[in-house]
Amino acid sequence: MPARHAVTTTDHTATTDDHARLAITVHQPGEPDPSRPLVVLVHGWAASRTVWHATASQLAAAGHTVATYDQRGHASSTTGREPIGIERLARDLDTVVGTLTTPERPVVVVGHSGGGYAALAWAAGLSATGPSAAKGGASVKPLAGLVLVSTASHGQNTPANEVKMMGSKLFSRALGTPWLGRRLLGGTHGPSATLAAREANRRLFAATVPAVRAACFASTQEMDQRAGLAGITAPTAVITGTEDKIVKPSFSQELASALPHAELHRIPGTGHMVPLEAPQHVAHHVHLLVTAGR
Repeated sequence: MPARHAVTTTDHTATTDDHARLAITVHQPGEPDPSRPLVVLVHGWAASRTVWHATASQLAAAGHTVATYDQRGHASSTTGREPIGIERLARDLDTVVGTLTTPERPVVVVGHSGGGYAALAWAAGLSATGPSAAKGGASVKPLAGLVLVSTASHGQNTPANEVKMMGSKLFSRALGTPWLGRRLLGGTHGPSATLAAREANRRLFAATVPAVRAACFASTQEMDQRAGLAGITAPTAVITGTEDKIVKPSFSQELASALPHAELHRIPGTGHMVPLEAPQHVAHHVHLLVTAGR
């Protein structure tokens, strides 16, 4: 993937219909190409837009305009009045897209883990209502493609005791101790993850408000988006780490098989935190999807 462009960043805010304020950063090349889709990167639970820094920088240097944002309740975004849920997060994504683009500009949405759940719900809403609107939202966008990283459509039933742990102050204190926090989150990484990637993940987890962590993990209980998959006809790349213990690769395989125009890409030795462990692979597949046929 060529890196020929200087990159600039600008910060924005989108306000949802329940008054959550979502913090956004747009990364773009010095001479952006308006004919290319806007690429929107959606992070997972207990993370922030910074998890995408390397991916966004590589894509912008290759000529793409990329938006990252903090999901509600995370980092610099507020929680709003409605509780956290997959459909609510899909409407938040719709608000971000509508804030940043004109109705005619296509978008490519990239979701990691919980961000992938929101992206799936948003894309299914588009297919259910036609190209004129997204379910429950206001944007009018052609969907040029999806990239789903460490994502499943179902089967992510977080046990009640784990949800309780996510919301506990004791867990937060443990996360605040670097060596202990990295050990507690060890299952989220593959064997090839660097210390820098492990530490970045620990800091993101530790910085997330406990109640938000718990609400996010609770939102996957009984989640089942399989019914809407057949209607998502946009070209899709499904990416999984072969060592993912959180969303097992079999779920990614099933997801890729159920989507009409999807390809599965496995990254050897990588765990769940692909954006931190192998950002270049994500950027590569986004670039290929955006530039296909150009």
